[in-house]
Amino acid sequence: MYSLVIDVGNTLVNWRLRDGGGVSTEGHAPIGDLTASLAKSPVLEIQPQQVAVSCLRPEHRSILEPILGSLFQQCSSPSIFWIENGSAPQLSVATQHPEKTGADRALAALAWGGKNLARPAVIIDAGTAVTVDAVSPEGELLGGWITPGWHSLHDSLRSAAPALPTATGTVEVDGGWATDSEPAIGAGVDTFFRSGVMGLHRRVFEGLKIEFESDPETVITGGDAHRLEGLIAGARSIPNLVLDGLEAVLSREKQR
Repeated sequence: MYSLVIDVGNTLVNWRLRDGGGVSTEGHAPIGDLTASLAKSPVLEIQPQQVAVSCLRPEHRSILEPILGSLFQQCSSPSIFWIENGSAPQLSVATQHPEKTGADRALAALAWGGKNLARPAVIIDAGTAVTVDAVSPEGELLGGWITPGWHSLHDSLRSAAPALPTATGTVEVDGGWATDSEPAIGAGVDTFFRSGVMGLHRRVFEGLKIEFESDPETVITGGDAHRLEGLIAGARSIPNLVLDGLEAVLSREKQR
């Protein structure tokens, strides 16, 4: 059975097309360019029978529905599963308000549980926002922390102080301080970002260690995962973990 999974984040849309033999094609694009991005893939030839979509923001569904309708107008309409928050029946969430919990967080947790490693995990998803979540060995989202991502930190500084120059990325600075504004901003935001994530990771790690009486795994995913490379010893990098979770949803639905 052919499948298509789509993760609509705050900034980009990530997608994965998988054929009956398990071979996958992936891509990403701004939501306005999703049609063109998918049109370059074999999606129309493959004609997926199942589609799962994760939407962080409700207004995205009204944008996506006509896009998907246009893509599949020449073939039989596939089953589409919309995962819009943590209250979806395919997910397991222990937060106080699952209906207000991000679908991406719950799907990443589900994907971890599907790996059957019998260990809890700290899942760090570094995107527009960074989530640092506690996840049970079975893939239940227990809770976590939410903080601004690298670009959100930088953009908020630019908004508050527009006279400051733009830092385009991480800037290495030797010595105890920077002597120019651009590296001062780039390295300053990067240090603030990494230190904050490290502090939140420590809290979740210690909490899981007490709860499950074993050291949890650490998983890093998301578009800015590269900014956290080498930060946490032994951390696993798993790109597009949310897409893995969406595929797990489709697998569960197929077994029903």
